[in-house]
Amino acid sequence: MTITIYDVAKEAKVSMATVSRVVNNNPNVKEDTRLRVQEVIKKLRYTPNAVARGLASKKTTTIGIVLPDIADLSSAEIVSGIESVANMYKYNIILANSCDDQEIEKNIFASFVSKQVDGIIYLGHSLSDSSKNYLQDIQIPVVLAGNLGTDSEFYSVNIDYEKATYDITKEFLSKGTKNISLIIDKYESQKTQRLIKGYKDALASAKVEFKPQNIIDGYRTYKESNKLYKAVSNIEAEVVITMFDEVALATMQQALDLGMSIPGDLQILSLENTKLINMTRPKISSVFQPIFDIGAVSMRVLTKIIDIEKAKRKGEEIDEEELAELKAQEKEMNLPYRIVHRQTTK
Repeated sequence: MTITIYDVAKEAKVSMATVSRVVNNNPNVKEDTRLRVQEVIKKLRYTPNAVARGLASKKTTTIGIVLPDIADLSSAEIVSGIESVANMYKYNIILANSCDDQEIEKNIFASFVSKQVDGIIYLGHSLSDSSKNYLQDIQIPVVLAGNLGTDSEFYSVNIDYEKATYDITKEFLSKGTKNISLIIDKYESQKTQRLIKGYKDALASAKVEFKPQNIIDGYRTYKESNKLYKAVSNIEAEVVITMFDEVALATMQQALDLGMSIPGDLQILSLENTKLINMTRPKISSVFQPIFDIGAVSMRVLTKIIDIEKAKRKGEEIDEEELAELKAQEKEMNLPYRIVHRQTTK
């Protein structure tokens, strides 16, 4: 495992700036603190890099992008949007696949720091607390694309997941459908919590009883969903709303294989809307979200943050128009969405 300046700071119970001062033999460090940091450096066998030596002020025009799964269609579309704006502003991008693993993710962030990236765009499903603390400590601009943080620690670009789920659930309920199943990935992510709240609020507004068994969790990929229809049929669902297109496809194929009629016996709608939904027969209904635009807007927001932060550090004049634009934006930016009925809903 790569030992980073963050690991040293955490072990020594000091800031990363203090570790950097010790590495650079800066006299403005108390002797007992210096000795403690040096002892930790020796214990962890830490080798200071360019960042720890205070060279990170150099502009690299490089952006680090963290992907949860390099094969994920939604991530690929977001990256296309990021790249379009990055090219416009002469930024290079580095892609890193975390495999949705927190330890790999931590090493990726450390690698980005050592490469002196100017900013990071995070596409992972959920930032761990340790990753949040690390990103805040290293003071590199971060934007979340297609996912949410907590308490607005970072700028994020999404659609309003809560309202989208509320709207589609309410629409099905208004047509007389009562037994609606919501299929999600993990309960603990902020995005999932928003989906669940929208779903529950729609049921409550229609005075329909919430049944906990109608929320089925733990499904994100086609492979994981190979036995999902059994769970759906056990609760006698009339409608299935899935968080991901691959899960919608798997559910549909299993239902069709069993002789079910789509949408006659079961209606299916996805909240993701990648290119996959138009490649299926029947075509899957969805909440259309502008995935490419989520990437493009994320990159543009990041360039504004980078420019302003660098001007502040160098004591240069800040672009007032850019600063005003950034201040006018909510930290959580929601792009427009719409419900698109294709062939899997009535």
